[in-house]
This record gives sequence, structure tokens and C-alpha cells, in this order.
Amino acid sequence: MRRPGWLSRGDRGSMAVELVVAALGFALLLVLVSGGGQWLNLTGDVGSAARDAAREASIALSYQQAKDNALAAAQADLGRTCTTAPQVDVEMFLNGRRVLGDAAFATAQDLEVTVTCQASLSAFSDVGFKVSSTFSDKAAVPLDPFVDRG
Repeated sequence: MRRPGWLSRGDRGSMAVELVVAALGFALLLVLVSGGGQWLNLTGDVGSAARDAAREASIALSYQQAKDNALAAAQADLGRTCTTAPQVDVEMFLNGRRVLGDAAFATAQDLEVTVTCQASLSAFSDVGFKVSSTFSDKAAVPLDPFVDRG
């Protein structure tokens, strides 16, 4: 029995090699898509925590209470998402300018809360790479001018 001309001895096994190379490329693509999705999810989680922290800080009656409220809200939102405790920074503004000190809380018009979280991207650690990144977001809220803060 004669073999067809397109099936020569030099091509034997080349399909298996092509399949292995394509499978590795596809697996790498899946890991990258998974890591990108996880990165996007963590970015949204930190943004949501910043928004909630700013909202909680805005109803406080003192600057220290605002910082405590913001930290508690960020920790509640992020839970075990961060590898370390989330960092929360509360800044006050009056007429667009940053003001400092506890006494300035009585006259401040706006609060800006920054939440920073160090998180691990487990999609990459599953494959053997330890990838950790810092995620940060800000949220600003006005303070109610009819609340006596001082």
C-alpha cells in the first residue's frame, strides 16, 4: 500500500509539538486574563472602601472620630483582602485649601479620604510567582454645614 505524498516521514510528530506549544500559550493567556480580572476586582474593592470610609468620616463630630470611623469602614470593607492592615489618610479642606489640626475640623468644608491596601494577586501565585501590589484610591465628601462640630 502506497502512502499519500503529503504524509512524508519528515513531518511525523510535528502536530504533537504544535499542540503542546499552543496549549502552553493558551494556558499563559488564561493566567494573564485571570490576573487582570483579579487586579480589576481589587481596584474596585479599594475604591468602594474609600467611598465608604469617606462617608463614615463625614458624619463624625471630631477629627479623631472621623479618622477612626474611616479606618473602621475601610477594614470592614476590605476584610482579608489586604495582606496588611489598610492604611487610611483623612485630609480636610476649606475653600479648596488643605487645613490641618483638630481645631480645623469645625470649619472644614470637605474631607478627602485615601485608602491604601497591599494585596497579593493569587492568580499569579498559583503558578509560582509571588506578585503583590499596592492599590490606592481617594474619595471626597462635603461636610454638612449645619452640624455643630466644634
